[in-house]
Amino acid sequence: MASPTYVIELSTGEVSEFVGDALRDLRERHYLDSFNQSLALASITTDQVRQSPCPDVVLRLDGGLPSPSEIAYSREILMRNGRVYYYWPRESAIERVTRERLASFRRHVRFVALYARWRAFKERRAASARPVAPAPSDPATLGEPSHSNSGRERIAGDAARQFITSESGEYRVAGRGLYVRLDYWAKLTGGGSYGHTCYQAKALHKVCRDGLICVTASPFALLNEFDIPQIVVPSRSPMADEFTLVENGAAYEPVIEALIKLYQPKFVFERLVLGNCAVSRACRRLGVPHFAEFNGSELTMSRVFGGREMNNAEVLQSIETESFREADLICTVSDPVKDMVTGLGITEEKILVNPNGVDLDAYGPLPSAERESLRTSLGFAPDDVIVGFCGTFGGWHGIEVLAEAMPQICRGSEKVKFLLIGDGNFKHLVTDAISRHHLAAKVKDVGMVPQQEAARLLAVCDVLLSPHSKNMGDKPFFGSPTKLFEYMAYGAGIVCSDLVQLGEVMRPALTLADRRSGGDVGVARSVLVAPASVSELVAATLWLVDDEFLRKALGRNAQAAAAAYYSWDIHVQSLLRFACGEAPIGYHEDRRVL
Repeated sequence: MASPTYVIELSTGEVSEFVGDALRDLRERHYLDSFNQSLALASITTDQVRQSPCPDVVLRLDGGLPSPSEIAYSREILMRNGRVYYYWPRESAIERVTRERLASFRRHVRFVALYARWRAFKERRAASARPVAPAPSDPATLGEPSHSNSGRERIAGDAARQFITSESGEYRVAGRGLYVRLDYWAKLTGGGSYGHTCYQAKALHKVCRDGLICVTASPFALLNEFDIPQIVVPSRSPMADEFTLVENGAAYEPVIEALIKLYQPKFVFERLVLGNCAVSRACRRLGVPHFAEFNGSELTMSRVFGGREMNNAEVLQSIETESFREADLICTVSDPVKDMVTGLGITEEKILVNPNGVDLDAYGPLPSAERESLRTSLGFAPDDVIVGFCGTFGGWHGIEVLAEAMPQICRGSEKVKFLLIGDGNFKHLVTDAISRHHLAAKVKDVGMVPQQEAARLLAVCDVLLSPHSKNMGDKPFFGSPTKLFEYMAYGAGIVCSDLVQLGEVMRPALTLADRRSGGDVGVARSVLVAPASVSELVAATLWLVDDEFLRKALGRNAQAAAAAYYSWDIHVQSLLRFACGEAPIGYHEDRRVL
């Protein structure tokens, strides 16, 4: 029997198994569009693969060139008489790597790294020689940057109150705001990150007297529907390897500076992206407050969670750290992300933990007649109990747990039907389970749909699942999944993994022990289960399927919590309060109440 071929992403430590023999005869670069559909999650670590006799390994490459750690790993596999392939997901390209080809890659990587260091040295020398323009006299500005180890001090409350006003407890901006997101390689059309930007921008737009202008690297159609002005700035190059990121980031700098001079915003809110500190530099030169949002650096995640140093890592890290130091205020989506930032020597006094949220205009129950009509159009019967999952079918989102649990849940109750919304690399685990267990009649899979359509479809569900299954290496899960807050708005029963922020937000909660003891619902918002536990996910889901009163009571509590603490409007109010030196609300208020 042929040995398996393992597909490895060193940045995350994730290992999959390639099903089939299509790779064994490859001798040069080929293009396989269906490669991801032939993968299954493997229960083996990268170290175990490395120690196997004659292993066959495919390494996923984020950039055009392998990193030093990927080269070292490849060398070990080849020394054990294994086969090595490199796979570039953006191109659907795969290539067999021989010892000679690996030596060529190694020479190329060394040359590019030396060139990047030389270029960075030149840029630092040029920057130190360039005079810094004095800060404008506008009282809304913050003045010159600090040169302390942790960078510019947090925006002072008195300075913030020059452009942030409070009337009847609602904080507003006396002027215009600028929102910037320049990840030109993403090209998003839907999903959590897309919704995060659009609904957050909508909430910022509402509090700015003169509105918000968004500067993006690709169009966000939903922003147009909100009548938020959007300026799409193309990148200099479409390439997104770890060297071009820096060049494109530098090319944005004069554009951002020109836009700030033209529109004269009271503040600039930026979603930080890898390899780009154009906004922080422009704001520093022009004396404009810079609010930086950090969702977790690809560079930091690669190093901390996967043990992989990205190409051009030294330059990329210096750019990321510069943005932190120059920002007047940093928003992180979770405490683990805050720890990433303070680990770089940034003072925690200017860091706000501000989890994601929900737009209550877009997400919530439908009128009864409309809901029943939609259920019927999707093929559901009046007595069906619909269990829903919406999101990215990715490796850290518990898809393998969902795939294993679905057949057991369907066997456990004839009333159960599933609604699946979304797509991703591991969607095939679910579709394979549906096929293998003959569940087609029990599952409605709508795939990837526009953001607003996904919000409408979720309203038909009675139970919603968030089965995120694991931490990242020896570090805690850092995410703040938007779908969790969106689930809360529907008044449905929620089964959620007790995983870092997910467990915090969904508490008070019930567990399976409460089912056995007959505990009261009280103010509980969900049923929490152990991460990666298929048996607990199955049991908790069937509990809610069988108990309509319980799921509705939990749903009402979750809905009330979403309205009180987790809307995007509250998220923005928390940001403005923090800028003024006052206690943040939302998540922090929720934690204080509990």
